[in-house]
Amino acid sequence: MNATSIERIRSTVRADFETKASVVEVTRYLSAIRALRDGMVQLATILADEPNKNGYLVAVDPQIRVEALTHEMDAFKTLMRDTIANRLKLVVFQRGRLSEPSTDFDLEKLGPELIDWINAEISGTKHKLPNADKREEVFLTILHRWITGQGPMTVRSLEEAVGCAYRTVAATVEQLGTAVERSSDRSIFLKFFPEREWKRFLAGAQKVRSTLYYADASDQPRSPESLMRRLEPLCRKDIAIGGVQGAKHYFKDLDIIGMPRLDLCIHAPGGTVDLDFVSRLDPALEQTRDPERPVRLALHFVRRKESLFETSFGEMPWADPVECLSELYLAHLDQQAVGFQEYLIRRGEDLNGKWK
Repeated sequence: MNATSIERIRSTVRADFETKASVVEVTRYLSAIRALRDGMVQLATILADEPNKNGYLVAVDPQIRVEALTHEMDAFKTLMRDTIANRLKLVVFQRGRLSEPSTDFDLEKLGPELIDWINAEISGTKHKLPNADKREEVFLTILHRWITGQGPMTVRSLEEAVGCAYRTVAATVEQLGTAVERSSDRSIFLKFFPEREWKRFLAGAQKVRSTLYYADASDQPRSPESLMRRLEPLCRKDIAIGGVQGAKHYFKDLDIIGMPRLDLCIHAPGGTVDLDFVSRLDPALEQTRDPERPVRLALHFVRRKESLFETSFGEMPWADPVECLSELYLAHLDQQAVGFQEYLIRRGEDLNGKWK
């Protein structure tokens, strides 16, 4: 990565934690080398602009062997200038303890402030989410802009909306192929609904969104409407109504009676979220992975910087229409999802006519 590239993306890159002497990036449940590389690029980009700081990549309970992580880190360092590579370290949290797999580094050099923060971040009461797939967030942001008729967008605006580097946006645009048109001013424009990429997204949507499901442990479950009423007094601006209720907000003619479950969309760009509010909605709700149990509440997580929630005065936020559409498919309401999708496509085509 050259100096020009680093300068270009530095303004959109933020570490999870910074002190006067250190920057820290935390990755959780690593299952792919690509996610490790993304974390290293994040740190290297910051270190290039912070010559007096050390960078620590903390891998929490990785699903890849530590030896493989170390090998990848060493290989990555060979591509960097020594002034950056010598300040880049890998720290592993496994089986309840911190360790540093390299032999040339003493963990105590992290200092008490940094060690306390890492332990608090790892062991705190908040729910930890897996690493975000920023490419998917770029795709959903582009699609949202087309459906809402907002016209061409610059690559820089996408970087800022999602909170990612230029190369992530470029890779996503490349993947969209002929569905994207590039203007002379280097802005991009979605020409039509990208059916192929949408189906690809849906195939992995549950994993990408890290969806959590809740069932009722009592004999008298509350209705989704009751849960929604209980949510309102909490005034959580980071939580939006999605699913059936959100889709009906945008499409009054949605062909469905009642609300089979409550779908909530939570804005969690930092990777952690406080789920204490669930017990306030209903103490009888408990997480489940049993496909045979009726789901009463589903939580989905938006990881980009901009939530794209729609907020009206005096109302709870509404999840964006693309999010609501994906949640209909996740709930296996295929007939309603197809109807809503057809409505959104017609709307996108009408609103984007002026940009063609």
